[in-house]
Amino acid sequence: MMHKRKTYKYKTVISLAVATMMAPLPSFAVDLVGSFIAAQDADPTYQAAKADKKATTSQAISGRLSYLPNYLYTRQQLPTFTSPNMTQTVTQPIFNAAAAAQVGQGGPTMTLAGATFQSKTNDLATKTLNAVNQIVLATEAIKANDGQINALESQYKGAQRKYELGQGTVTDMLDVQVKFEQAKANDLTLKANLKGAKDQFFQITGIYPDHNDFILPNKHENFTLEPLQAILDKVEKENPNIISARATESIAKYDIAKAAGAVLPTVSYVLQKTNYNGVQSNNNGIAISIPIDANSYADNYTAYAKAQASTSNRLQAETQTKVEAQKLHALVEAGLESLKIKWKAMDTARLSVTANQKSYEAGVKSTTDVLIAIQTLYQARNEYAQAATNQASNYMNLLLVAAENPDEVVQKTQLFLFRK
Repeated sequence: MMHKRKTYKYKTVISLAVATMMAPLPSFAVDLVGSFIAAQDADPTYQAAKADKKATTSQAISGRLSYLPNYLYTRQQLPTFTSPNMTQTVTQPIFNAAAAAQVGQGGPTMTLAGATFQSKTNDLATKTLNAVNQIVLATEAIKANDGQINALESQYKGAQRKYELGQGTVTDMLDVQVKFEQAKANDLTLKANLKGAKDQFFQITGIYPDHNDFILPNKHENFTLEPLQAILDKVEKENPNIISARATESIAKYDIAKAAGAVLPTVSYVLQKTNYNGVQSNNNGIAISIPIDANSYADNYTAYAKAQASTSNRLQAETQTKVEAQKLHALVEAGLESLKIKWKAMDTARLSVTANQKSYEAGVKSTTDVLIAIQTLYQARNEYAQAATNQASNYMNLLLVAAENPDEVVQKTQLFLFRK
């Protein structure tokens, strides 16, 4: 008998060891900062933004090189000639209004490339947070519903016990059972929502989150908010949308100069070396070109109209962005107080459920009172989670509008939303 026990114990130890070795390795928790970093490598829209920045930067560099000397080499072999014809030509612009305007466009085009890319980076940060918020809301809804199921199950057992003792009615018991079954059915929908949120997150980041990722703390703390005027000053100077609009306006004004330059004479210094049928010659001098093209004159009106439009767009961007900053600042300020109130409401609702259940057991409260209290707690928990995620979104957008570094903005948002 002793031998069998030792054998069983030995097999048990072996089984546990094998199970331990076969168990999956622990995974690292995914946070908002890591998600944003992963999204920069995985999101196709952001990859396209990287390529667009390179293309615009190359265009800016090309424009800045427009006034440099131009070298042209041609070679031609004709059957009637004993040697090939070769021509080498170096042309240095001396006066070329269109080329000068193109050189001038290089600076604002470079600025436009950087500002546009920063806007796309801000969009990705917002997109990542929105995906995380959907996971948070779905997870919190499941938790709240689980709490509701547990409370209803406890209430059902209490109603059943009172009915068996002749102190309750079958109606009370059935009312609780209906709510209990509805909550269980709702659990299936909530879990489907969570899966959809995780799938969407995976499409953005290439990471599939674990069930322990993105868990809200019990309570969120306040943070220091800059004065509105300080934020508006940053918006005026550094907001990428405003900078892009200003750069676009500057480029459009240079387009007017380019269009006007297209109908002006150009002056260049030309150095030419030719080898024609074995005879070499060198020539140099000033070349003057006088264009006559009706289309070029019409382009002047087009460029002027586009410049006017760009100025209007710049004014609209400045006004709209400042209004957005003011709106977000007000929302964040209100959100700080709203979160306190909603947390207190949630805590009060939790106490109300306990109190109503005890009163029901004592015969003071009805089943309806208890069910209402349970439903109120469920709603309060979901409303608190919604308020916390809304506050995180508004806070992030406010910092991004104020042109703070997106990486630092994501860190600050994570510190607020998931502070332990």
